[in-house]
Amino acid sequence: MRTAQGSEAIRLGRLNKAVQFQKVALDALELAEEHHEVADAVATLCVHAGIAASDAICIARLGQFAQSQDHNEAAGLLRTVDEAAAKHLTALLGMKTRAGYGHHAVTTEQLKKATRAMSALLEFARR
Repeated sequence: MRTAQGSEAIRLGRLNKAVQFQKVALDALELAEEHHEVADAVATLCVHAGIAASDAICIARLGQFAQSQDHNEAAGLLRTVDEAAAKHLTALLGMKTRAGYGHHAVTTEQLKKATRAMSALLEFARR
């Protein structure tokens, strides 16, 4: 697993990005007449928020974060900190391809799961 040394500046930067992604995702849901109209975009934002929050968590707890194209390595590193947080990230990563690249839309249930997982990771990262 490739990791990079973290710092307080990097932790705060990753946390700030997570918060931005979360805000835009929740704003999009609020503004949409129907959630299915923005489901893929919101799920993609949830994934990005979860990845950034995971980095912030790992920096705070381990002093390092995963630095790989394979985000599953980030979930593995997060698992060394907290199993529940890693499950949230793994759930988000499982939606990444469908939401961002696939031709099938994210379902209503997947969208709920994505927003819950994102919120849980952000809550953990803010501690």
